[in-house]
Amino acid sequence: MLAAHRAANGDTELPTLAQVDLTYANLHDCDPDLDIALIETNGQVIAYTRTTFDDLGSGIRDCVVFAPTVPGHVSLALWTAIVDANEAHMASWASDVPRAQYRAYAVHPGPGQAPTGEAAWLEGRGYTATEWGAALVRPHLDGVPQRSLPDRVESREVQPEQLRTIFDAHWEAFRDEWDFREQVDADWNEFIDHPYRDTSLWKVAWAGDTVVGQVKTYINTDENEASGIRRGYTEFISTHLDWRNRGIAGTLLAWSLEELRERGMTEAALGVDTNNPGGAFQLYTSLGFELVAYEVVYTKPIE
Repeated sequence: MLAAHRAANGDTELPTLAQVDLTYANLHDCDPDLDIALIETNGQVIAYTRTTFDDLGSGIRDCVVFAPTVPGHVSLALWTAIVDANEAHMASWASDVPRAQYRAYAVHPGPGQAPTGEAAWLEGRGYTATEWGAALVRPHLDGVPQRSLPDRVESREVQPEQLRTIFDAHWEAFRDEWDFREQVDADWNEFIDHPYRDTSLWKVAWAGDTVVGQVKTYINTDENEASGIRRGYTEFISTHLDWRNRGIAGTLLAWSLEELRERGMTEAALGVDTNNPGGAFQLYTSLGFELVAYEVVYTKPIE
């Protein structure tokens, strides 16, 4: 069901059972007995909802509306009933914080265009588009630009004892992003137990003992087998705040594309916040990635 919902909304990666298991084994600020519900008709599950919240670094409590639905059953009436229930269920979570908002995601035709589907329904409920994300695919791995790291920066083979340092550096690199929150134990567990983690694919740049950039590529072997494709994901990209705009991320990404080609892959994909302060969207498209779909973050204050 989740895979069908994602595919209908232009998501470049279809979820696998291993990924879903990982997510639900590491939930936080979500009680499965109270905050998850299944919606059925004639004994068939046609939708589900999971409510949770994040306490952002900005001081806002983000209460997440999440309601994937089997495409053939998507309707305004069903969607409205689910979102009504989501908002009512999470309203009390705003009572002990100064500011809180509902957050939802919807596929969108693009900036400057009229919203359609769930995006239009959200706007009809008073939600506002506040952030834009993009799904990008590089349809081939030919002609990867030659790049090099700046002076005093080197790429090193990842060692097991470095994993915590690499994880912490990546998390800290996003402190100035709109959705930053402090990490919890579940975040580390999800990182270390990622079903497709392959550190031999990673490109990590160091300046002395400091991680200054990283691309943690992975290959979703289950998806590739099920879809008949040979795709790698050049994801989890970050650059240390003090080392931005020096070509580090572009170099590591180019090397990652070459690595994927050597591993027999024929395409690469990633997702990006188009408002990323480091200009990530422009960097990725300059390296041959093409826009596949927009996803918009919609928010509405909780009164």
